[in-house]
Amino acid sequence: MNLFHALDPTHVTYLLVFGAGAVGGLLSLMAFGFVGRPAETRRREAASDGPQAARNARLEALTETMPGVPYEFRVGPDGEQSIAFIGDGATELLGLAPEPDGFYERFVEHIPESHRGAFLRSVEEAVTTRSHWRQEVPFDRPDGERIWLLGSAEPDPQEKGVLFRGLLLNITERKEREEQLREREELLRSITENVSEGIYRSTPEEGIVYANSAFVEMFGYESRDELRAADPSTFYADPAEREALYRQEDEQGGLDGVEVQFQRNDGSTFTGLLSTQQVDAADGNQVYNDGAVTDITERKGRKRRLEQTETLFQNAQDALFLIDVRQKDSAASFTYRRVNPVYERKFGYAEEDVRGRSPEEVFGAETAKFLEEKLQACKRRREPLDYEEKIPLEGGTAYFRTRLAPVIVDGEVKQIVGTPRDITQRKRREQMLESRRRKIEALYRATSGLLSVENRDAVPGRIAEVLQEVFGFPLRHIGLVEGEMLVPKKTVGEDLSRMPEPKAQPLSEDLVATRAIQAGEAVVVESTGGLENDLDYGTLSTLAGIPIGGHGAVVVGKEAGTFDALDLRLLEVLGGYATLVLGRLEREERLVQAREEAEEAAQLKSAMLANMSHEVRTPLMSMIGSADLLREDLEEAGLEGEPAEMAEQIFRSGQRLRETLDSVLELSRLESGAYTLDDDSAYLDVVVREVAQELNLRAHEKGIQLEVGSPGASVEAGLDETAVRRIVRNLVENAIKFTPEGGKVQVRVEPEDEETALLAVEDTGVGIAEEAREDIFDAFKQESEGLGREYEGSGLGLSIVDRLTTMLGGTIEVESEKGTGTRFAVRLPR
Repeated sequence: MNLFHALDPTHVTYLLVFGAGAVGGLLSLMAFGFVGRPAETRRREAASDGPQAARNARLEALTETMPGVPYEFRVGPDGEQSIAFIGDGATELLGLAPEPDGFYERFVEHIPESHRGAFLRSVEEAVTTRSHWRQEVPFDRPDGERIWLLGSAEPDPQEKGVLFRGLLLNITERKEREEQLREREELLRSITENVSEGIYRSTPEEGIVYANSAFVEMFGYESRDELRAADPSTFYADPAEREALYRQEDEQGGLDGVEVQFQRNDGSTFTGLLSTQQVDAADGNQVYNDGAVTDITERKGRKRRLEQTETLFQNAQDALFLIDVRQKDSAASFTYRRVNPVYERKFGYAEEDVRGRSPEEVFGAETAKFLEEKLQACKRRREPLDYEEKIPLEGGTAYFRTRLAPVIVDGEVKQIVGTPRDITQRKRREQMLESRRRKIEALYRATSGLLSVENRDAVPGRIAEVLQEVFGFPLRHIGLVEGEMLVPKKTVGEDLSRMPEPKAQPLSEDLVATRAIQAGEAVVVESTGGLENDLDYGTLSTLAGIPIGGHGAVVVGKEAGTFDALDLRLLEVLGGYATLVLGRLEREERLVQAREEAEEAAQLKSAMLANMSHEVRTPLMSMIGSADLLREDLEEAGLEGEPAEMAEQIFRSGQRLRETLDSVLELSRLESGAYTLDDDSAYLDVVVREVAQELNLRAHEKGIQLEVGSPGASVEAGLDETAVRRIVRNLVENAIKFTPEGGKVQVRVEPEDEETALLAVEDTGVGIAEEAREDIFDAFKQESEGLGREYEGSGLGLSIVDRLTTMLGGTIEVESEKGTGTRFAVRLPR
């Protein structure tokens, strides 16, 4: 049987256990018959019954001064129950009429469902075990007000049944204070987890009872439990200093920015500023030591004291704002409660300017919409949320990375702590790198048209188009060398208040263009007044000249400002391309003339190859160098993706072109008879092993097994070592190129007889068709040719091998089967 089946629900709120005196007084009142009678009735009886009535009236007045509503509840042996109240407090407290019939059920209906089950179980247990009953429960009055009740009752077993005597108390104010205290504790915990200082709380008996994440990390521990288990004396580099700090703390009642040498878990040390203060617990039975540690290792030596009088919120190094979250029906509303000084400085809003206002009232509808969406997401997810935002501030737009952290009390998000960090510089750096990436891509696309120019007169116009498409400088001028004069070919001036008139000038004149031609690199003139000539540059102030080899120069200019370093490097790349094109056109013109004058095609070809190799090498090396510098700049800037890949492609393409030119030059020297041999002895087996070692990585990257056969003894020959090394390298590189992944390349050298050494290179590659074998030693020949050829290469490697072998007095043979592999056998005299 439930304790409150017949109990007035108004008394089931705050039940306080009486002491012996209070219970005795209550029993006395009941014994005199005052329990359960209306006050007016008791007063009439007191007026008519003489001395006894007067005494009863005094007792009744005493009950009316007691805190709460006393009651008596009796359960008879046959299960019948009765309840009686003293005074009229039940109706006033609960707002329910105290009619016995159905009162208990009405009372229970006003208890929220979240607490109703626990309440009923506690009553049932008290009645069944005849034990003390005590319970806190929320109660919704009929007028809509929610109050908190504390009910308490003591059993008094009787011969017939059991009697419970108890009291109901209203504890709403205390519960509200507890709720506010929990909110403050959650706020403090959330703030401490979002600041960089190490925060802790300790007691003399338990040591450290709380530490934030910064404190745990600062001392090198994996978790709070591991830190709490450690001996606090190990936190100090000098344990004796700890005792001295304790004495100082007791004398002064705390510490204020004391510099201490601390020790981490791994034995390393750091310098920190320690501030502490003693805090009494809310119940007055415990004294806490609260402290903060700031790591000042990097800024040791600078005088700085922490202002201990400010709260943790005010001392945070990052901007902080605190948002109140209120639930209205199905939607949440957000209003600012606090901002710290850092926030005030960054955003220009003082705390009194934002307190109690919504984000829309502070920042306007457009900006606030984004923030409120993030606040809603943080509340919904109930976990920290990081995002980037753009905020209009005085003087421009700033970018911030903001972290929102919810403050959860009793399972509900009551507040949200925000920490915005200024990332404007980082975003602008990213935007600058993105702009550079677009320039590199535009230059890469635009120069494809320049490389296809077929005559010298069209080059300046195409360069001007590239300058406009990629750079857009106000002045774009291209001049070419003709004899001893620098002749203007294309000049474009845009948005210039005065345009200088282009005229042909001697190469001896002091111009930014002639300076660049002489220097062989980009030249910048910060002020045109520094040039020693009589030219009128109009409103132009800053000029840059970029050489086109010895063919001329590109000049760009503007009325004010400087040139970006990347722009200058890209202009140098453009100058390199233009040099290559003009050099090609000049060589083509000379080749036409040479073809008409040459008596033998072979001499013409050799002269052309040698001339082209030397003429292209200079601009090519400039291009490779510029691409290498660009790769380094992008790597230092941390830029990845397409820009870095494009710079790498330019560099590798230049390297490949240089290797091709080297091969062309070597073949030209072989064909022209300019190649000379050294007759010193060479160890062929050593050369083979060294070459194989150099190419092993390339084979490994392609998934090919490269094997070197051992001759058993050194193979010495009176041959030019450089020529032999070139033969071995070309043959092994050729075998690796035409062997698919998973294949094998074998190379060996051995004495065939006393006068001949055999060099054999065998692969399991694609093989050579029978009809193509007779042409493989011709220059620029491959089995697959044209734009659709399957393998890259100049087709000069085997041609060089054939000519070097012949010069050394040897022979070369090839055996191959399509789809099976190829074997080259080179026999050299010893």
